[in-house]
Amino acid sequence: MKPIGLFDSGVGGLTVARALAERLPHRRLIYFGDTAHLPYGDKSPEAIQSYSRGIVDFLLSHDVEAIVVACNTATAVAIESLRAYIDPSVPLFNVIDPVVTEVARLHPQAVGVIGTRGTIASEIYPRRIAAAGVSTRVSTLATPLLVPIIEEGLAHSPILRTTLHHYLSQPELQNIEYLIPGCTHYPLLTEEIQAFYGPSVQLLDAPALVAQSVAEALEPNGNANLPATTDHRFFVSDYTPTFQHIARQFFGSEVALELVSL
Repeated sequence: MKPIGLFDSGVGGLTVARALAERLPHRRLIYFGDTAHLPYGDKSPEAIQSYSRGIVDFLLSHDVEAIVVACNTATAVAIESLRAYIDPSVPLFNVIDPVVTEVARLHPQAVGVIGTRGTIASEIYPRRIAAAGVSTRVSTLATPLLVPIIEEGLAHSPILRTTLHHYLSQPELQNIEYLIPGCTHYPLLTEEIQAFYGPSVQLLDAPALVAQSVAEALEPNGNANLPATTDHRFFVSDYTPTFQHIARQFFGSEVALELVSL
């Protein structure tokens, strides 16, 4: 059975990889973290599209069955160019459409979205939710400092909590029912976000929604009887201790990073 490929600018997409490994434990994963170019949120669309094509070529060279763009910014600015770039026989998944589908199912009155500057500037969440025929009010806020803080290994530090509280206190994120973590790094902050809002606001579990979407598309009949595997591979464009720590935290001490220059 062929592996599933995933990529992100750094550690954030590991939240999607972990959810996918839990949903399809028998499937091998090949993950690429483009740590040499993070954060994507401050890069031009042209640069992100170029990085994404190079990573897709790398994943396809490992004979993956499907590719998950486990990055909101890359989804927002590069997904259409990637669809035109790769063979249509290779399924291409993203981290935004499953969340939009869930918002359409819930049909709340108001949702908030936090993300990188690139994701928020693209207005992809308001556009996709409106296109789904949902009359939900969508309020968005760029939160550019969160990814660098997480990548520095400070996800649960006082500086993170101070920065997060500053963002979540902004007017755009008041009087909402759900918050969309519009960056795959942000599920690493679930406890801090829920502690800030309490029960008044629910955080959508984007990685689980993405994993469910991938599983239903690739294995609609399920393969629950197949043995689980830990034979995953993790590639990075630059080594960072934070990536190593979180990868081992999610997947065990056997994780070994492989450095690749594209």
